Amino acid sequence: MRGNEVFELVTERGWRRGYGNMLRSGLAGWFKTRTWWVNSLIWGAVVTGMLGRFAFSRPGVISLGSIMRTFSETAGLIPAVGVIIALQDALVSEKRRGTAAWVLSKPLTREGFLVSKVVSNSLGVLVSMVAVPMILGYILMSIIQRSLLNPIGFLGCVFLFFVIDFFFLSFTLMLGALFSSRAPVIGIPLAVFFLYLYMIGQLPALRFILPMSLIYTPDSLANALLMHTSIQQEQLLILGIILLECVFFLSVALWRFNRQEF
Repeated sequence: MRGNEVFELVTERGWRRGYGNMLRSGLAGWFKTRTWWVNSLIWGAVVTGMLGRFAFSRPGVISLGSIMRTFSETAGLIPAVGVIIALQDALVSEKRRGTAAWVLSKPLTREGFLVSKVVSNSLGVLVSMVAVPMILGYILMSIIQRSLLNPIGFLGCVFLFFVIDFFFLSFTLMLGALFSSRAPVIGIPLAVFFLYLYMIGQLPALRFILPMSLIYTPDSLANALLMHTSIQQEQLLILGIILLECVFFLSVALWRFNRQEF
């Protein structure tokens, strides 16, 4: 009886049954291991390294706009590749090792399992791949300009860059629910990522369905936020489409995951 006193009674019902335990486990995988700070160091070093190399190579010659664009393209695009790599095993490894079947045999719903993956990985990505690199980038940009920059635009870009990473997070999770092999789960998102960079000239319609156009164009939303210029209506339309695509990806993932046998 004495040992039972340390247990906490869980009264979750519906789809949330078992969700709390899975969420705590997912967050522990990020924040109670070295995963979060290793990723913070990696992406922080990438952003500050690229920005510093570009800005200090020709001091006084490179315009603020060029520096800001380099910053947004580095901090907003490159970590998306890290998201794809980090999420390739989020569902596939659970299914192949039998972990998913084991935890779902407990008082845990499939919805709770999948939502816990989304929330825990989203928070891990937000902190280590978006917030920390952005803070380091803001500090370095302020040093380059020798004055504190307006933080409002940087906060807006934190949200924007997270949306871009969340697009690839939800896309990769959907593929993890659809396939049982790592190859398509990592290969398809990477192909989509580089397809935009190399084919946007030939297929301009891609800018409406892929999030990189929110950064990788001269009149991008990222540049408007950082430079405090007017925001193009087309960019807001693209942002709305990207958010709807994220909802679609997660809906497909949930639909497929609910129909899989383990």
